[in-house]
Amino acid sequence: MLLECKYCEAVVDAKLLSSYDYCDEEMDVPIKYSFLRCPKCSSPFLAYQEGNEEGWDEPSRLFPIQDKQVNPFFPEPIRNAYKEALACLKSKSYTAAAIMCRKTLEGICCVHGIKAKNLSLGLKEMKSKGVIESRLFDWAEALRISGNEAAHDVQVTILAQDAKDIVAFTDALLEYVFTFRDKFKEFKERREMLATKKEK
Repeated sequence: MLLECKYCEAVVDAKLLSSYDYCDEEMDVPIKYSFLRCPKCSSPFLAYQEGNEEGWDEPSRLFPIQDKQVNPFFPEPIRNAYKEALACLKSKSYTAAAIMCRKTLEGICCVHGIKAKNLSLGLKEMKSKGVIESRLFDWAEALRISGNEAAHDVQVTILAQDAKDIVAFTDALLEYVFTFRDKFKEFKERREMLATKKEK
């Protein structure tokens, strides 16, 4: 069974140790769980497959946990920039990851119609317009500064842990701006409509 080994950082033909077939009664779909090991480093895998008319679907790795997937609801230019940041992080190109996170921030400004002369002013305008609040503004400022250092100072090297944190903060910022803020707005609107109906 071909799976990507997180430790070898390669696709390997994982060796089956044991499997368990199960039928989900609600979905009426046969499911196979497989316990495997990497032939190179002997690290364990847990894989999941659903049955179909032709046999079994391609396996999905449940353990180790798959790499983070980019939210498909992010605007496409931002999604592409953030995907590149994740790819840089995975390939241990930490300085490049920081630069792509900065580009992602620029994309957030652009999507919200902010045309400031530079990213610093753009972030301040996003804060004043209520796109981001104070804590997220602080995060965005830290990301901007790290990205500037990575892009413009040849003597600066972004460390692995710093790159991981920069990517994590970027992800939190994206989720807030494009997911949770909109969901909270919808929640408030539903509550207001319900309150209005009760008053009538």
